[in-house]
Amino acid sequence: MAMISKAKYKEIETRIENIFSTEMEVEDFTGDTVPTPQDLPDKNKGLIITNCTILFVDIRSSTKLSDKTQAKNMAKIYRAFARAMSMCINESGGRVRQIAGDRVMGVFVDDADESSVKKAMLAAQAILTAVEHLFNPLCRTNINGKEIGCGVGLDTGRVLTTSIGMRHRGEDSRDLVWTGKTANVASKHTDLAEANEIFVTKRFYNKLPQSFKKTPDDKLIWEKIYRLKGDSVFEGYGVSAFYLDELLEEPVKESMSFTSSATTPEAGAVNASQIVTDIVQGVETKIGDLLGNFERIIQRENNVWKKEQQLGRKMRELHEREEELERKEIGLLTKEIELITKEMVIPTIIKQKEKEMKYKLKIENFRERKTTMEPHHFWGEIANIHKLGAQIDKTPEQVYSDIYVWFIVSYLKDREEYEDAFGEIMRQFEIIESSGLLVDSFWVTPILKRLQKQQEYLEAAQNFIRLKNPTSENMSRIRKILSDFGLEDKIRY
Repeated sequence: MAMISKAKYKEIETRIENIFSTEMEVEDFTGDTVPTPQDLPDKNKGLIITNCTILFVDIRSSTKLSDKTQAKNMAKIYRAFARAMSMCINESGGRVRQIAGDRVMGVFVDDADESSVKKAMLAAQAILTAVEHLFNPLCRTNINGKEIGCGVGLDTGRVLTTSIGMRHRGEDSRDLVWTGKTANVASKHTDLAEANEIFVTKRFYNKLPQSFKKTPDDKLIWEKIYRLKGDSVFEGYGVSAFYLDELLEEPVKESMSFTSSATTPEAGAVNASQIVTDIVQGVETKIGDLLGNFERIIQRENNVWKKEQQLGRKMRELHEREEELERKEIGLLTKEIELITKEMVIPTIIKQKEKEMKYKLKIENFRERKTTMEPHHFWGEIANIHKLGAQIDKTPEQVYSDIYVWFIVSYLKDREEYEDAFGEIMRQFEIIESSGLLVDSFWVTPILKRLQKQQEYLEAAQNFIRLKNPTSENMSRIRKILSDFGLEDKIRY
């Protein structure tokens, strides 16, 4: 059995200590091609690339794909994807510097003819074109109708690269690591890109030539959007189906070539990206309006000062009063801006919206899976929904109402848990709100008959009517249930 020796273990410690204790040598990169591991020695030395663009591309939902696809076919998909992506990057003037499963990293630097931004943008377009018009048709034909979607993320800026790894027993594991904000942000934008979408940072977009920003008839191609990852909001620009028409035998129609990144959600679906974008843009608009008002007031104050100089001392008192009013208005607007920036802090709003979306999606998922869940999962899901509800200030009663009591009663009845089902029917009388609906006779009557609990239901209904002044719909449901047992005349209205 191969096992590391104590001497080798001690050598590892020495190597680590040497790296940490040695000063990092850094110099500016002056070349016009992407560095390779051979350009940097195996020591604490790094190159700073001032104008470097990082591109990441990966397959959307590859985990789900691999769950349903045989290992041999998945191997073919990964190999074909990595090969196609690498060729698109290399032929566009970049170099592949990392391949990890379904994720490929491309690095671009400026040269005498083209900027790294332009080369990376052409690579991103080539990637979408190759995936949609070459990869997927061939994949569908050869891999049982399968196809993929990929997302591309881009950022540009200052990057530090250094050599990692080592040569060992004839094997060379050396590679370059790309550190700094640019590589990290490009990676996150890739995670946030939707299928068939290019999602770039604001600084990348600002450096992008105008020819990539508008159609020949001067229509904007890109859309400013915001995406949520954890507690952070990422601002950028997105475009979908942005193909290189010159590569296609039949150019894609303009309406298809420059598709907005905003997708139309299915009925009832929650579009998280659009909610984030709407919130942030709404706050930006409000603050912009307030700042516009602020500027107009400053201008009016300047005009007052000029008038004062022209009119002389006789009008001074009048204008002093006007100035005082203007200052008060400025003070009020300033406080309003401060209030917005304090109480409507964008991350706070978005975190709240994220929690609301999680709550809604959890309930929808619970309803869809209700009939297939085992009892311990069923009650566990209800407990989780209550936790999510508490995070958005939902009371237990509100959560109970949102879940729909008849879902719970139906589940218990189907499993012949009649006593528990009756307990939920009685509990609803205690917690129901004015907007809620009581469980109707379809579920209640068979349970009451089975348990002979008609009298208990009658007493609970009488107490409910006396204390809560129920709606006409709930009164109708109570009457229907009691009439099934000839007890309708026992109700006092």
